[in-house]
Amino acid sequence: MKAFVTGGSGFVGHYLIPMLRERGYQVIALARSKRAAMQVTQLGAKAFPGDLNQQAMAQGMQGCDVVFHIAGFLSIWGDYQSFYETNVIGTEGALAAAQTANVPRFVQMGAAASVFGHQPLSEIDESAPLKQPKFSPYITTKSIAEQRVIAANRPGFKTSVVRPSWIWGNGDHVLPQLLASVKTGRFVWIDQGDYPYMTTHVANACHGAILAARSPGGQAYFLSDGDVVQFRQWITTLLSVAGVEPGRVSLPHWLAWHVAGLMETIWRVTRRKDTPPITRTMVRLIGQELTFSDRKAQTELGYSPIVTREAGLIELANAIKQNGLAQAG
Repeated sequence: MKAFVTGGSGFVGHYLIPMLRERGYQVIALARSKRAAMQVTQLGAKAFPGDLNQQAMAQGMQGCDVVFHIAGFLSIWGDYQSFYETNVIGTEGALAAAQTANVPRFVQMGAAASVFGHQPLSEIDESAPLKQPKFSPYITTKSIAEQRVIAANRPGFKTSVVRPSWIWGNGDHVLPQLLASVKTGRFVWIDQGDYPYMTTHVANACHGAILAARSPGGQAYFLSDGDVVQFRQWITTLLSVAGVEPGRVSLPHWLAWHVAGLMETIWRVTRRKDTPPITRTMVRLIGQELTFSDRKAQTELGYSPIVTREAGLIELANAIKQNGLAQAG
């Protein structure tokens, strides 16, 4: 089996490529720079130079059995066009390249956020509709990208999307950001963090994506760590791994939402280049209940988490102890 991977030098790619190799895949990874090429080569892949360009990718995909499209733009702030070019146009290019190269299967690393609107989400499943809220270019473009992938499914070209929630683990970028916000006094709870939430360890996300390569096609699948955790408990535990305690300041959700909107307006009017301390995308992603069922993935893909929350936290703590946060986070 031969797989083509986009985004292989990123956080998820650092897990996906070795997992594919362990499962017998030859891996070709798109590399936009010499540094990225060196990283994917060290992970066991053959680097293919290029970016999310249809013609270039089609050449690299020749002879492949599956494409894992991991590349994407995740941020709580930015202009819509930047999100659209990477998350939508980049996905369209990868889909077109795969079809040109006659690759029979395509798996996209989507996001649970694709179904986020304004309301909390409680015990939902894949029947929940995709949303394209005006306040969040990230959510909107991930939703559009998923639509493109599912719409491309046809006989001979099976497409699937996996939807993890808060991908975390050794090497992610969220923990350093959390630590920075706590140390600079910018960390604030929303509604005391008193709501249930679900996460997906990066190894579980990759495991689900690999399983989805054998799916019937045309389907999206939520993936989780198999449990529900109170958001406050989750953040407190995550920060404790790095020896830090979060503060106690909390805003009600309605106030956080309006403060975020005000901050966004100020940043746009003044044309500031940095990121506001709070945005509506951030409030929506982590400020409300999110619980869902991944029974569909269990039933159709045979999915179950391969890394428990406890094991993932131990791995993260060991990495920080050995290498420091710069390498672990």
